[in-house]
Amino acid sequence: MAAPASPAPPSARFAALDAWRGVCALAVVLFHLNAGTHGHRWLNNGYVAVDFFFVLSGFVIASAYQGRINALAEAARYAVRRVGRLFPLHLAVLGVYLLLEIHRGLDHPGLGFTGTRTWPAFWLDVFLLQGFGAQQLSWNEPAWSISVELWSNMALALLALATRRALPWVCAFIAGLLAWALISPPPLPLSQAQVDHLASAVTCMMDFSLGVAAFGLHQFARRRGWSPHGALEWPALGLALVVFAFAPALPNLSTSLAFGLIVSLFAFETGPVSRALRRPVPQALGTTSYSIYLTHSLYTLATFNLIKQAGLALHQPWLLDSEGRDLLILGGPWAMDAAALACLAVVITSSRLTYRWIEDPARLAINRWSNRIGRRAA
Repeated sequence: MAAPASPAPPSARFAALDAWRGVCALAVVLFHLNAGTHGHRWLNNGYVAVDFFFVLSGFVIASAYQGRINALAEAARYAVRRVGRLFPLHLAVLGVYLLLEIHRGLDHPGLGFTGTRTWPAFWLDVFLLQGFGAQQLSWNEPAWSISVELWSNMALALLALATRRALPWVCAFIAGLLAWALISPPPLPLSQAQVDHLASAVTCMMDFSLGVAAFGLHQFARRRGWSPHGALEWPALGLALVVFAFAPALPNLSTSLAFGLIVSLFAFETGPVSRALRRPVPQALGTTSYSIYLTHSLYTLATFNLIKQAGLALHQPWLLDSEGRDLLILGGPWAMDAAALACLAVVITSSRLTYRWIEDPARLAINRWSNRIGRRAA
């Protein structure tokens, strides 16, 4: 057996994990489009990519800030950086939805700011507070998970101040508590819809805590000079495909544990799959993954409306109810393959632009401001 390749140095950016983030962002796009493509069986469970995002986010943020949040000034600097990472693009996309809703209200008096896009829901979205309540799926629906991400990030800063280098093990304990709460939920004075939304948020927080714990195990292995053989990436890739294909049939919480294992393995970057993920195209997708995730609902909505109009004009069936979701079927699988690829192309191209002109400049500007805060505190 060949000797395993040397793992990436501890200070390196986790390039393979960045690429995984891009792959998962595309999976979410195709899940929300829900077109009857040849790959629909695999893409119909794309919602589990959100679990992957949170495990990966906990891992990467722990790697960047473990041991670096030891005082209130450092926690404040971290918090400002996280706000700068998440808010600018979120507010820009929310602004687009606001303009669309104003246009709808002008075109159809009485319909504007109704349903899920009300003014109270708008203000919850502005401050990323929607992820924990009944109005979770409002305005830009995918942003609910960004809400949970933000407040998980803020909680991590407080935990880091309190626990220092014990942070990964404390997060492992918290992940266990949240898992227990999901398996045996306490009675709550909430409607079933509110309980379901709260369970989604708790699952994401559990995934995030699991990612932080996985980084602790990663550090433990590195300190002892252990790294997995690169060939193990193939069964890890197979495990990811199994999770995406059969997620509804898998035991509760097994998806999160599987993603924790996959993230931990690919963080070593010792195998052929990691080498492929470090190539320019996967890396570009990873770089723009946040833009892809946060803006894609605009384009899946536009694609849905275009297919609807084409189906009505051609007097052809274009929509089917499939397990409680609208499945686009106009023209059959080959036509839906083409529509899905066109939608992906638009999402990826536009995301490059939003990353270049909104996301990255805003992040860098706010990071510079946070550096000044750090110098004043010093």
